[in-house]
Amino acid sequence: MTETDNDSGAKRSAPPRYDNTLAPAFTAVPDKALPLEVHRAPFPRSLLPRLQRAWSSKPNNRSTYLPTRGLRELVECVGSGVLAVGSDLEADTWLHAVRPPENELPLQLALEAWITTEVAPHQSDVDWFSLVKAAFPLEWSPTTLDLLAHGKAPNGTARPRAHVYQLLASYLATQWIDNKWTLPGQKQDEAAILGPIGERGERSVYLGPPRELTDEDGAYGLWTHQTKFRVRTMPHDDRLIIRVTPHITRFGGTTPVYIPRRSPDKPASATVLLHVPGGVLSGIERAQFLRAPVLVTGRADAMNWSWMPGISRVVPSLPTPHLYPDPNAVRANPRAHNGLGRDERHEKDPVALLLHSTGYTYLLDAPDAEAGRKADGHPAETGLQPIDHLLLFEQLKVVLPGLHLEPVVPIAKIPQRRAPRLEAAAPGAMYRLELGHTAPRTYEAVHLALTGLLGYTHAAKRTEAGREVHTYRGDTEIQLSLFNPGTLVSGMPWPTESTREERAETRRRHREERTWALREALPDDGQLTGSLIEIGKPVSFNAAHQDDPKPLLKKALPPLGRHVQCLHPVTRTATPDAKKDAAKPFQNSQIRRDDVERAASAVRDILRSVGHLPKLPRPRNVAGPFELTAMHLARARGGLVPLLLRATTEGDVTAQLAPSSSHPHEAPMPLVDLPHALVEGRGRVRARDRAPLADFLTHALALDSSADRLLVVRTQTLRNSEIWPWLQNDLISPDALVPPGVDCSSVDPTARRTPATLPGLRIVRINDDSDEIPLVFGMNPLDDPETETDGDELPYEWGRYSGLIPWNDRTYLAVNPRPDTHQLGKSVSKYFGNDRDITRHGANPTSLEIHVSFKQPADKAVDLAAYVNGLRRCHLHTKAPTRLPYLLHLARLMEEYIE
Repeated sequence: MTETDNDSGAKRSAPPRYDNTLAPAFTAVPDKALPLEVHRAPFPRSLLPRLQRAWSSKPNNRSTYLPTRGLRELVECVGSGVLAVGSDLEADTWLHAVRPPENELPLQLALEAWITTEVAPHQSDVDWFSLVKAAFPLEWSPTTLDLLAHGKAPNGTARPRAHVYQLLASYLATQWIDNKWTLPGQKQDEAAILGPIGERGERSVYLGPPRELTDEDGAYGLWTHQTKFRVRTMPHDDRLIIRVTPHITRFGGTTPVYIPRRSPDKPASATVLLHVPGGVLSGIERAQFLRAPVLVTGRADAMNWSWMPGISRVVPSLPTPHLYPDPNAVRANPRAHNGLGRDERHEKDPVALLLHSTGYTYLLDAPDAEAGRKADGHPAETGLQPIDHLLLFEQLKVVLPGLHLEPVVPIAKIPQRRAPRLEAAAPGAMYRLELGHTAPRTYEAVHLALTGLLGYTHAAKRTEAGREVHTYRGDTEIQLSLFNPGTLVSGMPWPTESTREERAETRRRHREERTWALREALPDDGQLTGSLIEIGKPVSFNAAHQDDPKPLLKKALPPLGRHVQCLHPVTRTATPDAKKDAAKPFQNSQIRRDDVERAASAVRDILRSVGHLPKLPRPRNVAGPFELTAMHLARARGGLVPLLLRATTEGDVTAQLAPSSSHPHEAPMPLVDLPHALVEGRGRVRARDRAPLADFLTHALALDSSADRLLVVRTQTLRNSEIWPWLQNDLISPDALVPPGVDCSSVDPTARRTPATLPGLRIVRINDDSDEIPLVFGMNPLDDPETETDGDELPYEWGRYSGLIPWNDRTYLAVNPRPDTHQLGKSVSKYFGNDRDITRHGANPTSLEIHVSFKQPADKAVDLAAYVNGLRRCHLHTKAPTRLPYLLHLARLMEEYIE
């Protein structure tokens, strides 16, 4: 319990008990059809062989497959009448459309731009536009498709037809617009706008125009409601599942000053949504957003936007080039392009909205008297409330049955297992920590965190090698030394050279100089040290035109025997009469409560990093030694890094990397040695070399062992058809294992490995993709079901639900309790609430799918599922349950050491 909890004096009321759980989703009614007349066209046959030869001859080409994702994005940017764009150019159907476009020139331009920028940029002497023009017109043909068509895999999982994934979500979104369906609390002046096609066939409906919002700090932005349709399946469930989920979509309101890079291999980019009522390009009358990606260079005043190369080639030749305004004009003056407050002369002008993403910062409208123009994030917070999901669900229960879609029935609750009581793997161990700080209050916050929140006692103080060293004793012993890092943690100035190569060289030199300074100031003494480093916020470095030194610290300090945890300076003074508890003093000090809690989180995390871990609990039916193994696939620059982590009930935790050309033999190592190995670049596998990945996975299974063991794997990273296809929903066969790298269709069912041939082995597959997994809420029927309710009320008792929910006998959904940081009241709806509610984060009970894929005869599936769910609480560094279970959570944390 935190200090805030202790001081509140209020005893929490017991959570309500629910006898049922409800997943707000819909399924196709059996033996019903939903016919749709569409036109479809194959990819131009005469062009494909030439493209494949050009792609094969491209220098430094890493794949044998054409980069069709870029083509899909370009077609969607210019073809608003297209319902779906296929990725397989050899298939019978490439495009689905309501009707053939009257003018195919935009499609020709998109195809030519894709070829010249992605497929064959090295063949500048080829007249690709003439070749593309000669391959048109497309061969359109009418057809009628059943949008609910699906079969059943041998393991009982629904197998939707390809066109169902491609078209059903779009059809439902267009039905929303054509039939004028409305959201709960929708205003009279708001109308639905069709969104772009999602990567996996998803389609959204947005409300327009967007709403304005300004928070108490002066941050200004736009936001609107988004409703997303998705087609999904669940393992061993023969029903076609349709999820309809509400979201808050945010748009930039003022000039952006910082847009971070999302990948080390690619420059920074952003997405602009463009809208012109009436569908300018295709003649389709529905209002629609088009997705337009922009390339971002520079920051703050030096930031520059340009359309991505493909779009920039297409725009000048479009029949309606005005649809794409100058991207730099959109960046510099977002208000002129957001469509709000326009007069009749400009009401038909294109609307351009920057789609906000985490990490973006914007100039505040009102300059600060001392600091001048300041920057801040977006005022709106994501996440709708549980009541919003259920209100939308109830509203759609009125209209979707007319399309042969019925609501999922409630699921009865099952008995829950308590999370195991944890103990440290090495009780009483001594850990060396250091705190590099310049703000005096930062140490005071760390001291209060140790003594006031973490249960330690300040035992001694001494001076050693010029440093002040404090001893703290509690569950462990901590030797905390203090030092002033000076300029070691200052930002590195942005290069000012004119060319990219010169700027890269300057940054390289700055990093080398800083690394040398760190080695001189913090030499490796042969003992592992947890280094708490006080460092400024990214926005501060950005405002000063400096590079954030945190990535360099993460790379430079592990070779010096140090693991790093960064902590922002503690400079604020507590206010006794503050409205928020977080701003009040902690234990009569001058330090704010939230700063002490922040320091406590940093201390817990650095202790975890230097080896303060729990002893692994045993699952039911296991009395002797037990081993937990987790396989995580991390992405790195130009490749992949498979991480194999093992923990035993004896307290050992080890890591192992895949062999590589530089390190052909990788033995298991203590987990605390893994950061050093990762910053050295070890364990990297080329993304296209799938055979070594499959071999490494097979090694993780320990097929020759008979010891009791459990392998936990994430389906998102490993279910690739070339890595471990057995993990896919429609291929996974309980207790009938097909090893990694083997095509399931080529294996005789009688040749699959069973518990009889693999004693001791257990496999649990988890899926943490929130787009794929239904949400679940608690519900109880009302005593009087005939009672009438208002528009913002529900016809049953409802609320958050935490625990394990059985979807079928092998598949379970697991929901964590609501975090203490989510304090928005249960009854608050963002559909009906006020602007202040939009500035607060909604608490959504995101589900984790747990699939018991392989178990021993004495095991119960529910016990293994409960054990894996309990591993989400198997941490000493945080009291909050994590999204991923124990070892997978630790593996994900290691990604910060991978470049």
